[in-house]
Amino acid sequence: MKVVMVAFESAPYLKVGGLGDVIHSLSKTLVRLGHQVSVITPLHKKIRADLKKVRENLKIYIDHEWKAFNLYEDTYEGIRYLFVDHPLYYHREYVYAPPKGDYEDNALRSGFFSMAGLEVMRRISLFPDVIHTHDWHTALLGLYKELYYQDMNNVALVFTIHNAMHQGIFDSIFLPRLNLPWEVFHPFGGIEFYGKINLLKAGITFCDVLTTVSPSYAEELKENAYGLEGVIKEKKYFFGILNGIDYDIWNPEKDRYIKVHYSIKNFKKKKYQNKKHLRYVFGLDDTQDKPLVGMVSRLTAQKGFDIIKGMMDEAVAEGFEFVFLGSGEETYQNMLIDLMKKYPKSVRVRIEYNEELAHIVYAGSDMFLMPSLFEPCGISQMIAMRYGTVPIVRRVGGLKDTVIDVVENPQEGTGFTFEEYRPKELLHAMLKAAVYYEMEKCNSSRRWSQLVKRCMSKDFSWEKSAKEYESVYSSAMLLRRYDT
Repeated sequence: MKVVMVAFESAPYLKVGGLGDVIHSLSKTLVRLGHQVSVITPLHKKIRADLKKVRENLKIYIDHEWKAFNLYEDTYEGIRYLFVDHPLYYHREYVYAPPKGDYEDNALRSGFFSMAGLEVMRRISLFPDVIHTHDWHTALLGLYKELYYQDMNNVALVFTIHNAMHQGIFDSIFLPRLNLPWEVFHPFGGIEFYGKINLLKAGITFCDVLTTVSPSYAEELKENAYGLEGVIKEKKYFFGILNGIDYDIWNPEKDRYIKVHYSIKNFKKKKYQNKKHLRYVFGLDDTQDKPLVGMVSRLTAQKGFDIIKGMMDEAVAEGFEFVFLGSGEETYQNMLIDLMKKYPKSVRVRIEYNEELAHIVYAGSDMFLMPSLFEPCGISQMIAMRYGTVPIVRRVGGLKDTVIDVVENPQEGTGFTFEEYRPKELLHAMLKAAVYYEMEKCNSSRRWSQLVKRCMSKDFSWEKSAKEYESVYSSAMLLRRYDT
């Protein structure tokens, strides 16, 4: 079948978070399964690839005028990438928003891209069987398709919620600027939301099949979706499909970024060499052999930094060392820098997203921290396991679906989990991990090594998930044909 992905970012051209990985990896796997896949994404300022211009001066009507954009193209790993170039909206330093707040015109940036995606499909005759849109930045596409692109009425539409906390809620004055009639401004079957417009609600309402990124998160959203749980419950076709990871990229046996390659057969000595290298890169004393905890993350409240702050004094006193890599909200950037100043021998921080450093952290850490307030899926815990780095996670969303507590299930466990969102609970999980880690050093127990082996043997490749998406696409196509 012919599938068109519409997303605000995609690796390898641009990756701000996990969404970028998902778009590329899922598309690549679908191509391997025999499908034809195109990806439409904005031409952001940070994209530096050598692209071919294929169309000039394409126009759509938005914000009370005709606005033009150019279209660029590239092909990578069998995927056709199409880039919408409109400098006013997308040639910016930050893809989504600056650290101190949102762009005031994010509604227009989203609406322009959603409509431009449809215009691209029409003008270059893509003729997809399925359009797959992702998160609120593309959520208006289904509504625009119904209003202005009736020639695509037979095309099925799948919409995926990657994070329901981010909904794209704007003042109703944007409705005419988005070229939307006031008739859609109502609560039942429309996009009104407590007196405002809600773009995520539009995505849910105007798709054939709704998905999200893990089975547990799907169940959680039916109970709490930040005000949209009722709309989600009404959706008859709603599926939770776990994300995967790309083993062509995340593979300690051939990873070009790490110091020493290793496998499940020889990880003990060689992973330790990567640990020494990680210490060196981040400026920790490499003569020590304390349990080293890594974290690669966007710095937001969602990721659990409030409870991390609450347990750091005790964790450092207990002998843990930490390396943090990421960027995001200024509050948490400053928090980590303050912790590094307070504990320069135990806490090291890099405020950036750096692909090479991320690989080094995954390969060199003993444990990986994900104490999330909520976590729709999470891929970091899967990557960590692939590298034999034991995850310590809060049992929520996709973390619940992927990490088995080794204390509760010694034969199948792959990490350490906790329930309550409190610093004490996180510290308790970390101390349990430290006991397993120290037991192997002190009395030749092999529990830690066995745990690492189980982590490395888990299969989180994209093939299983991509086949589930195949079924979803087929269902959406049947639904669209039946409805029309």
